Amino acid sequence: MKPLKVNFVKLLMKYKSGWVGISQDFASVLVSGKTLKEARKKAVHINEKIYFFPAGEKYSNFIGLFSA
Repeated sequence: MKPLKVNFVKLLMKYKSGWVGISQDFASVLVSGKTLKEARKKAVHINEKIYFFPAGEKYSNFIGLFSA
C-alpha cells in the first residue's frame, strides 16, 4: 500500500486553534471546535469516518501515521 501524502498546512490554514475533524480521504475539514469534545459532538450525525487533529499555527513538528 502506498503511503498517503497529506498537506496539513493547506488543509488546515483557516484553523489557528482548537480541533478539526477531517474526512477519511483527507480532502476536507468536516467539523471544527474549540475542544475535542465540541468537535466530536458536531460530528455525531456524519456517517463517515472522521480523523481528529489539533489545529495550530505551525505543523513543522507534527508527525502522523495512518494505515488502512
